[in-house]
Amino acid sequence: MNKVELNDTKVSKAISALCHVAEKTEKKDTLLEKVDVVQMQICLKKIPSNNKTIKLKLPHSIYHPDLDVCLFVKDLDVKDREYEKTVNHFRDLFRQKGINCVTDIIPLKSLKTEYKPFEAKKNLSYAYDLYLADVRVIRLLPKLLGKHFYGRKKNPVQVNLLAKDLVKEIETAIGSSSCVITSKGASSIATVGHVKMTLGQVTENVVAASEQISQEVAGGANNIKQLNLKTKTSLSIPIYIAEGGPQDIKLPKKERVREKVEAEELSTMLDAKVKVFSNGRIEVIREKIPGAPKEKKKKVLPKKTVPKRSRKLKGRK
Repeated sequence: MNKVELNDTKVSKAISALCHVAEKTEKKDTLLEKVDVVQMQICLKKIPSNNKTIKLKLPHSIYHPDLDVCLFVKDLDVKDREYEKTVNHFRDLFRQKGINCVTDIIPLKSLKTEYKPFEAKKNLSYAYDLYLADVRVIRLLPKLLGKHFYGRKKNPVQVNLLAKDLVKEIETAIGSSSCVITSKGASSIATVGHVKMTLGQVTENVVAASEQISQEVAGGANNIKQLNLKTKTSLSIPIYIAEGGPQDIKLPKKERVREKVEAEELSTMLDAKVKVFSNGRIEVIREKIPGAPKEKKKKVLPKKTVPKRSRKLKGRK
């Protein structure tokens, strides 16, 4: 069994029921301005030992105009304390390219200073619907954002801001989805659409997402216990339930993968670079400056040894 086989009619009925509930909720709550999203809940039989983020290529974009998007970017000048120049640079770039879907831009320097406190990180994790990150800084974010993001599976989506077709790069990032599978629980969530999409579009997205997840998850399709559909405000509607339990699943052994981290410039030291690993370990690398005097090696003097005969004499005294 390579993929989960869904009943299209059953999926369509579940989506229709969710959209009907969302419409009623919207009429009752006049303050509700957000477009409700359709989420697929994935329940596994056996929890994998490795964390994995599955990028989902959906037939129909899940982007809607009410989506609040936050983008983490690299600082233009590491030595400059002000980060407004970086924000203005990217705002001008997006304006020239016709990109108006990014709500807010946060440079790395701003993240390190303004969002260092515990409460600030927590509030930031609830402030936006989607988080994007420049490919050049994404490896530094686990330490800076912490459990408020990665613990709640709100991992930023990677984008290449140096891409030739920047418009397509951004549209693909915000129009697609992902599913974060962790070793801390059997349940995961993937956004597959929103209530303003047509019934056929959401159905096709659900089928495509289930096929990709069943192929990428550890243990394959046999490891998927249940699939449910829900909105952020509704109860879950099951669309797939499988027999069996964790005793029927054999997962591959956890492999140690050596992390590749590129060295970054260090503003406090001119002749050094720093490597920051996802586990918090920091490694400082000294660089040789052309023409700089070589460091003199300290001479290590041999330890003074007392002759055996003199030791005996001292003992007699």
